[in-house]
Parts: sequence; C-alpha cells; structure tokens
Amino acid sequence: MAEQHKPGEIVKTSGIYKVVREGDGGSGFEVTCVEGEHFPPTRSGKGAHYELIHGATHSHKHSELGSKD
Repeated sequence: MAEQHKPGEIVKTSGIYKVVREGDGGSGFEVTCVEGEHFPPTRSGKGAHYELIHGATHSHKHSELGSKD
C-alpha cells in the first residue's frame, strides 16, 4: 500500500499525487502538489487522502539547472 497523506499535512515531496476518496473504489484523480505547501482539502471530506505517484525535483533546486555564475 502506498504512503497516505491527509489534507492539511505539509507536502514533503513535490510531484504528482493521486487523490483517493472513500468509497470511490480507488479510482481517484491526479494532481500536482508542491513541497512546503499543504495538501488541499477535498470536497468529499472524510476518508480522502493523497498518494505519491511520481516525485519530482523543482527546477530551481536541481543541480543541473540554474544560473552559471
């Protein structure tokens, strides 16, 4: 089972997350969440959570990108 994150928690890894709602059979939908921000609330409320599908590094934090001083 994938690690689950609740709405309101702080995002530790930027990337694409699947939003899984209670009772939807795990179909859910995908969203982008950014490190340091909070996982947003969901309309379905109780039982909804986020699961990381694919993590990604912000371009400004990647060692191969940025200005050449």
